[in-house]
Amino acid sequence: MKGKRPNKFQQAFILILLFTVLMGFIGMIQEFLIALVLAAIFAGLLYPFYHKILLYLKNKSALAASIVLIISILAVGFPLAALTGMVTNEAIQFSQKTTPIVKEILNDEFSISKQLPSWLPLQEKFDSINETLLKKASDATSAIGSWLVSSLSSATKGTAGFLMSLFIMLYAMFYFLINGQQLLASLASLLPLSKKDYNELMNRGLMVTKASLKGIVIIGFIQGLLVGLSFWAVGLNGPVFWGSVVFLLSAIPGLGAPVVWVPAVIYLILTGSIAWGIALSVWGIIVVGLVDNLLRPWIVGNDAKLPDLVILISILGGIISFGPVGIIIGPVIAALLDTVLNIYKKSFK
Repeated sequence: MKGKRPNKFQQAFILILLFTVLMGFIGMIQEFLIALVLAAIFAGLLYPFYHKILLYLKNKSALAASIVLIISILAVGFPLAALTGMVTNEAIQFSQKTTPIVKEILNDEFSISKQLPSWLPLQEKFDSINETLLKKASDATSAIGSWLVSSLSSATKGTAGFLMSLFIMLYAMFYFLINGQQLLASLASLLPLSKKDYNELMNRGLMVTKASLKGIVIIGFIQGLLVGLSFWAVGLNGPVFWGSVVFLLSAIPGLGAPVVWVPAVIYLILTGSIAWGIALSVWGIIVVGLVDNLLRPWIVGNDAKLPDLVILISILGGIISFGPVGIIIGPVIAALLDTVLNIYKKSFK
């Protein structure tokens, strides 16, 4: 009996047992799943850097992983925390100032009744429409401002849970850097995939993750800086906040930055700052647009061969499903789906 393969009943029982235990385990750690996924992604991206330090330290893996984590925290964690504080402060100011500004615009420049001769009988009707528009616009801007403040301040709620997730992510990164290769080998032995298909699945996910982060970090930083500086130059409120919004939206090629600076141009022109509006539009089209048209293909390259539409819906879907980290997780899932479909197509030809 020794070495005999289990029969179909035993195999089915083992699969059901495995599925049940696995679902129980996932349910138990579901609060930390995003932290673990991010840890795996960041560990994969930092592994070449870790490997160089490991060779320099003559295979002292724990020390090498610790150095990588410390450098990552100093280079990314502290600046990100400071930026979050500035963005939250400007979001609060945006929430407080937007409604009065909209009221002023609608009561002055956009009051249709003031542009009509007093003898027209339609004046009272337009006054009524203007009051309705003012109320709806004020309600909308108040809601948007409140949502921005609550979204940004939510990071400070549940501090114990946040710190626990952060600890899990950092500890998991440390573990994945040291034992990542063994874990990948174990995973490969469990999956019913050929070595070629497995390598394609892993490499494709890693390539698209790198491309997404290049688009977010490098392109986003440049475009966010350019838009923030231009907003500050023309006297618009919240340059740091809007630069941060561009930083996040820049992951969407050709669409991210214009979503912010085009409404700003319209606002400047409609409020009488025509020269500043034209200047900002020229800056947005030529300088900010240059980053998308020239720098993005050069920096990001062909790592991610996903259509722009897929990138857009995967980012938006990722944000809705996972929160801000969906900007990273969304495109990775889309890339893995694309790779699995390619494997499926080759397997069933």
